[in-house]
Amino acid sequence: MTSRPEFYVKYWGVRGSIPAPGPDTARYGGNTTNLELQAGDVCIAIDGGTGVRLYGQSLLPRMPVNVTFLMTHLHWDHVQGFPFFTPFLLPGNKFEIYSWCHNGGTINDVLRQLMAQPAFPISMDAFQSEVSFKRVDPDQVLEFGDLTVRTALLRHPGGVIGYRFEYKGKVFVHCSDWEHPPDGSLDPVLLDLARDADVLSVDATYTEDEYTGKIGPARRGWGHATHEEAARHGRAAGVKEIVLFHHEQGRTDLELDDMCGNGHLAAASDVSVAAEGRVITFL
Repeated sequence: MTSRPEFYVKYWGVRGSIPAPGPDTARYGGNTTNLELQAGDVCIAIDGGTGVRLYGQSLLPRMPVNVTFLMTHLHWDHVQGFPFFTPFLLPGNKFEIYSWCHNGGTINDVLRQLMAQPAFPISMDAFQSEVSFKRVDPDQVLEFGDLTVRTALLRHPGGVIGYRFEYKGKVFVHCSDWEHPPDGSLDPVLLDLARDADVLSVDATYTEDEYTGKIGPARRGWGHATHEEAARHGRAAGVKEIVLFHHEQGRTDLELDDMCGNGHLAAASDVSVAAEGRVITFL
């Protein structure tokens, strides 16, 4: 049996807003957001989009498991996979789910609504695992053994939590659903959170033409960044690798290839694109 790395991140869902299955998105993936992070014996999951179903399937051979979920926020694409997370329904597992109070609601509130009639036939009463809910606030520091998690409130309608994971000298930062300042300035909160990280996984939903309205409606104020601004902020923060994340639902594999292959980011060896199944190993 091959041993797992000590510190790694795996993408199980990389799409934003709504799942986008089909032949045009098969290589990078059509599931909405979910990441797995392992740091020693500590198992962290970020968000519960549709990618969490596949993540749950991967946990079954490892049961019983102890997993901490950290929610960035509670928008639909980040929670819609939870009712299909099989380990919740099986005994012996332990899950702690952290969320901020977004617009007056918590993940406990949202999950109960998702798993209730008339929207869903199985309620949370079917859970056989131990599932508890905790609050995380912006600027709070969480400690899980040797893993330190720092948080910040980022620019997004209703607010979103960005996370900085520090483990044995390596740093991974995840900033999903973030929008850069509209005046062209750099966002000091994101820069501070991402400073000198090994990897920054960052919202890069739109092209510049989409964001400004040259193609379709202008997306300013929708809570998402352009590819260019994601890269600019990562470089300003001194990040070693910038991983473009939260792909727009209509973005095809060929367009994502073009983003870093033939387009204006082509020569940028520090920029890559998140894809389902991709593993980033730190230790």
